[in-house]
Amino acid sequence: MYAYIARQPIYNLNKEIRSYELLYRDARSGNVSIITDGDAATRNVLSEAMSLFGFSKLTNGHMAYIHFTKNLILNDFVRLADPKEVAVEVMADITIDAAVTRKLEELRKLGYTLVLEDYDGHGQYNSILPLINIVRVDFRRFGRDDQRRFARKLKKVPVTMLAEKIETQADFDAARDLGFLLFQGYYFEKPRLMNKQIPKLVDSPYGRLLNELLRPSVDFDVCAQMIQSDAAMTYLLLKRAGFQDNFGGNVLPDIRRMLIQMGQGELRRYALLLLARENNATASDEAIRQGCLRGLFIERMMERAGLDSADGFLLGMFSMLDRILDTPMERLVAGIDLNAEMKDALAGTAENGYTPWLQYIMLYEMSNPRLLLPEIPVEIPADEVSDLFMRCFSDADELVNNLG
Repeated sequence: MYAYIARQPIYNLNKEIRSYELLYRDARSGNVSIITDGDAATRNVLSEAMSLFGFSKLTNGHMAYIHFTKNLILNDFVRLADPKEVAVEVMADITIDAAVTRKLEELRKLGYTLVLEDYDGHGQYNSILPLINIVRVDFRRFGRDDQRRFARKLKKVPVTMLAEKIETQADFDAARDLGFLLFQGYYFEKPRLMNKQIPKLVDSPYGRLLNELLRPSVDFDVCAQMIQSDAAMTYLLLKRAGFQDNFGGNVLPDIRRMLIQMGQGELRRYALLLLARENNATASDEAIRQGCLRGLFIERMMERAGLDSADGFLLGMFSMLDRILDTPMERLVAGIDLNAEMKDALAGTAENGYTPWLQYIMLYEMSNPRLLLPEIPVEIPADEVSDLFMRCFSDADELVNNLG
C-alpha cells in the first residue's frame, strides 16, 4: 500500500520556484482529493511529510504551504510544524472570530508564515489582513476588474500577493502588472503526485510504539520520544490528555507525564485504536468499532474466566486490523512482538488456546442462536454473556468516538 501527497510549485516573478503547496491525496484512490474529514487530511499530510517522505525530499529545501482547518489552528496542531518549513494556509471558509484572531497573532509572533487562501475581497477578512503574510487570489474565479480591486486593497495592508490558477501567459502578464509577486497554476506545472510505499507495521511510528508497549517493563522515556517523532500521534495523544496548550514548547515532559497517567495497558489500547483510525483503509469507522468490541469482549470474558486478560484486547483488535489496514495478516504481524501462539491463531496457521476465544466472538457477533459456540474455559449463563456484550458494545462506541 502506498501513501500519496501532491505538490504544486509556487514561482516568483523570474519564474523560479520559491515554495511548494502540499495537497492531500486519498491513499485508496491515488491521485484524487477525497476529503471527508479536513482535520484528518491535514494531519495526514503533515505527518507523512515529516516522517515518511521527509520535507527536504518533498520540497527541495523550500517552504511547504499546507491547509489548516479552524479546529487545528485553535487546538495548536500548527505548532507541531517547524515555522521554517511550513506556511500555514488559512482556509477561506474559516469564520473569523476573536479566538481565531488571537491564535493567528500568536502564530505570527512565533515566526509562522500565514497565507490567506482564496481571497474574495469580503470584509470579514479585514481584521486579520494585518497578520497575514501572503494572500492568494484565484485568477479563474475572478475577472480582471475584481483582480484590480483586490490588488488596490491589498497593497494598502501591505501583503505579498499570490496569483493562483494561472493558466496562460496573458494571466501571468496581467498578474505581474497588478503587482503580484508569486504565481501558481497549470501554466507552470500541474500538481505532481508523490508516492511512497507505506512501511510494514513494525517499521511505522505506531508499530515501534506498540512493540515498546508490549515489553514486560515499558520505558516511558523511549515511548515519549517515539510519540514526539510523529506529529499526528503527538497531537492526538496530548489532545486526549488535555496538554495541547504546550505544543509550541518542549512537549516531552508532558508526553511522559501523560504516559505515566494512562499506564501501559490503557496506552497500548489507545495506541492500537489510533493506529487503526489514522491508517484506516475502509470507508468508515465500523471495522474499528468491531475490532474494539471484539477486544473488549474477549478481555472481559477472560477476566470472567479468571485468566490473565492482558492479551484479550490485542487478540480482538488484531483480528480486524488486516481488514482495517488492507494488509495480509502475515505481513501485519511480522516483527510485532506478539507471542507466537497469538500470531498462529490470528493467521489461522495453528489452533491453540487463543483460537476458541476468536471463534467464540466471531460466531457470537453473528447473533444466530442456531450456531454452536465453541467451548471456552468458563461457563457463563447466556443472559450474563448478553449483558456483557451489550456493555462492551456501548464502551466500544465511546472509545472510538473519543478518538475525535
